[in-house]
Formats: sequence, C-alpha cells, structure tokens
Amino acid sequence: MSTMPATIPTHPRLTREDVLDGRQVAELLHLPTSTVLEYARRGLLPAHKLGRRWIFLRDEVEAAVRGRPADGSAA
Repeated sequence: MSTMPATIPTHPRLTREDVLDGRQVAELLHLPTSTVLEYARRGLLPAHKLGRRWIFLRDEVEAAVRGRPADGSAA
C-alpha cells in the first residue's frame, strides 16, 4: 500500500480579496471594463482565463501597473 507524500504548498492560499474579475480591475484602474478585458486578451495586463471568464490576481495587476514582475522578489 503506497501513500502519497505530504506536499507543502509553495504559494499562500488565495482569498477573495486576492482574486478580481474584470469589473473590479476596471474600478481599481479607473478604466472601462471593456478596456481591461481587451488588455487581458492582448497580454498587456496579467490575467488567467477560466472557461469564458477572465480572472486577475491583485498582486500581479498591481505589479504590472508599477512596472515590475509579480514574482515576489524585492527590487
């Protein structure tokens, strides 16, 4: 009988405040929702497609707006 080794997550758990939809990003950046979604499609804003929905991670969006990578390393 084999057992699965316990794995330690490398990323902290995401909360509702960490995951945004297009409307929330639009409010955050003071842009129309259509512009945010177009920027996501073009790769200008970091986003993840889940089915037909786009989701955004707050840290990635904030880092992109500030012009630095969102990998967690200090500059």
